[in-house]
Amino acid sequence: MTHLPWMPVYIGDELAETSHLTAEEYGAYASLKMHLWQHGRLPCEDERLARIARCGADRWQSVRDALWNLFADDWRHPRLEALRVEAEETHRKRSEAGRKGGRPRREEKPGYKPGFSNEKAEPKHPQPQPQPQSHSYPEPPAPAQSPDSALEKEGLDTDTREAKRTIFTPLDRPSSPKQSAVILRGKGVPDASLSWAIEKHMAGELNEYTIEGLANGEVYDGAA
Repeated sequence: MTHLPWMPVYIGDELAETSHLTAEEYGAYASLKMHLWQHGRLPCEDERLARIARCGADRWQSVRDALWNLFADDWRHPRLEALRVEAEETHRKRSEAGRKGGRPRREEKPGYKPGFSNEKAEPKHPQPQPQPQSHSYPEPPAPAQSPDSALEKEGLDTDTREAKRTIFTPLDRPSSPKQSAVILRGKGVPDASLSWAIEKHMAGELNEYTIEGLANGEVYDGAA
């Protein structure tokens, strides 16, 4: 499966430029664009184009004449190619974020100096320092932690955990398939892929990146 598994379609533009096509011609047009999206370019040979467009040799010439004006020279499609470049860049950034785990590496942190270690800067055997004489007094009891403080600390811990999550981090497992269905429908997963997504969700194998693809019409292996 290609690393760009779904292709954007702007309905208004699509209808405006293809309203004059027959069902056969539009099917050929859609097939050619999907091939360009997946492979980055279209061939120029009529025989190969006819196979990609799913047209018989006796029908290709007629279909070709209807589609020619929708493409640039050499069967290029500048607008779709520009969208593909944007999708490639988005995929690259997501892959880099996944590899880094959402945290900067040591050499990417502000103030980092190559070859400098804080451990080396500290003396290995620090000299003991004289301590002022002190009197022993009983330490006052530690103040009891209020419920509000405990809730604030728990909220901070939750925010820290959420900050470390990425779009590739598996979602928390739901307590039941019914709860999973409610969550996934709320994220836009279509009913056709819901059973497959619930199974992956219950197994702890579903992440936001996959959900985004499903919501945009992507079909994964096993997801009808």
